[in-house]
Amino acid sequence: MENSYLKIVILYCIKELKGQRTIFSILHLLNGKKSSQTIQDAHLFQLTRFFKTFGQLSRSELEQHAKEMEAVSWISQDENSHFVLTAEGERYLQSSLLNCPIPSSLNGWKYHTSTGIFWERLSLLVQVMSHLNYNHTKYLPIQRKREIHAWLKAFLKTTGAPRNELGKLLNKELQHCLGGLSDMNPAVLTLRLTGFNHIGLTPAQAAEHLGVSHDYYHHQFLGVIHYILDCLIHSPSQYPLLGKLISGSEDSVPLTFSTKKTYSLLNRGLGLDEIAQIRNLKRSTIEDHVVEVALNESNFDISPYVADDRQKSILKAANSSESRQLKQIRQLVPDADYFEIRLVLAKFGEER
Repeated sequence: MENSYLKIVILYCIKELKGQRTIFSILHLLNGKKSSQTIQDAHLFQLTRFFKTFGQLSRSELEQHAKEMEAVSWISQDENSHFVLTAEGERYLQSSLLNCPIPSSLNGWKYHTSTGIFWERLSLLVQVMSHLNYNHTKYLPIQRKREIHAWLKAFLKTTGAPRNELGKLLNKELQHCLGGLSDMNPAVLTLRLTGFNHIGLTPAQAAEHLGVSHDYYHHQFLGVIHYILDCLIHSPSQYPLLGKLISGSEDSVPLTFSTKKTYSLLNRGLGLDEIAQIRNLKRSTIEDHVVEVALNESNFDISPYVADDRQKSILKAANSSESRQLKQIRQLVPDADYFEIRLVLAKFGEER
């Protein structure tokens, strides 16, 4: 059996889920499925960093991985036919994470909408700056999307720095940022960059060059991009040039389309039943949307839906329970309904 890095990620997710979800919840997480259940589970089980980090993983591939891991006794099925980690699987996972640690900066949930745009802009900008430095104008652009080319033209018009200085400034900011990497090799990114008389490597070529599996390289690449994005967001004054690459590339609240509609009505002061009637949806669906808003909007006030005393009771029960199963928490707070429990966990779950 091939011991791929992807198997390590699946094992890690199985461990965190503790048999409380089917293995296909992992598929939805890694694919980045924008359903309320997947989004809530990602936060509830603290797996947000893996969101949409293996978007091409198929159901059949996941089933094959699970079959192989069950055959070597890394996982087993519990009474609910959900997979759980065995002692042997736990030992394998811990030893594997020492050799192939999950990038500390990986944050699929926060950056799944901006990762691709940032890379497309950065790679094209580096290529253009490199050719400008050599006064070379005839070359095939590494990125073909019209919107990326339109962004670059606007960038060059508004950047405020002489074009012959842009390359130096860009190189300086990139070196400063990448110099702070502690658990990843900057070559994960730089090997992919194209410039004058130099073609960047493909992901497969870069993985081979660095001597790592394709799966591991993929997470490393995402980890480096997410690290850069963190730097740009938290220290914008240090990266005035690179900071322009993320302008307009992400929503402040990454809600699903249907939830955005409900959120708009919530902001108008409408109640849940009113919204359900207006939108011709079940109240339970509107409740899902409210939970999703609480997960993503830090300033969202849940007190209109859960009294403060009940919030405290739910949090106390959640902290004393070994499981994140709503049923077990409700047994400790019988006067709370499932919506109230989900909402409190969405608001405060990651602070537990």
